[in-house]
Amino acid sequence: MSMINKGIPYFPTPANFFDEEVMELLEAKYGMLASYIVLRLLCKIYKEGYYISWGKEQSLIFIRKIGGGIKEDTMGKIVELLLEKGFFHKETYDRYGVLTSKQIQKVWLEATVRRKIDFSQLPYLLDSKPKNGKQKEDTNPENVDILSTQEELSSENADISRQTKLNQTKLNHEEEENNVVSIEIPGYAYNLATHNIAGLMESLDNHKVTDQKEKQTILRLSDYGRKGTQIWKLLSNTSWSKIGAPGKYIIAALTNKR
Repeated sequence: MSMINKGIPYFPTPANFFDEEVMELLEAKYGMLASYIVLRLLCKIYKEGYYISWGKEQSLIFIRKIGGGIKEDTMGKIVELLLEKGFFHKETYDRYGVLTSKQIQKVWLEATVRRKIDFSQLPYLLDSKPKNGKQKEDTNPENVDILSTQEELSSENADISRQTKLNQTKLNHEEEENNVVSIEIPGYAYNLATHNIAGLMESLDNHKVTDQKEKQTILRLSDYGRKGTQIWKLLSNTSWSKIGAPGKYIIAALTNKR
């Protein structure tokens, strides 16, 4: 199994986002900081794709990252309210420990419509048959001949323009491939009860470990984020401001412990 960076660079937000009932309730209970937290959660989700794993460890990392003096129990209550009000899909969270929703997945699917995606390999999809791209509208019988002619003309035009667009298409695909990070992850590492692969990947990003070979080595040496192992002690107890090459440092430390 492989982990692929399926994030999107931006996502649409409705103009009445802060007027929605759940947002007004959050602000009434926890102040303006709650709205900021929700937006940061959405940014985090879309950065990674269409869902994130969420638990105590992920919450602590998130709180430390956003700052603002928010307390752990307050963060928990905010997420709990978002789940109860349907902002996030509660059944998926209760079963898998994952934050997502149909609306989040709809936005992601529309943003990634040009990517070649094998939906059978994607976990936690709330729509068993996601529609990738625009669907044709129903047509009246009297319009069939007109539409058939239009489709024939469109096909001819596509053949004519295909060659002129080939190079641009190739560049677009190469650009997408350059943004895709493929790291081999064994299936057992996705067991949230024994491993925290998402939290480990985020910690490596936060500690500026960007070299993919280093990441792959760290994942292998740490048994892909198995809970309670040396990697977590290393990440929490090291004075990172003094480390110039964090990836190499982590690899060396894990190697010496083996």
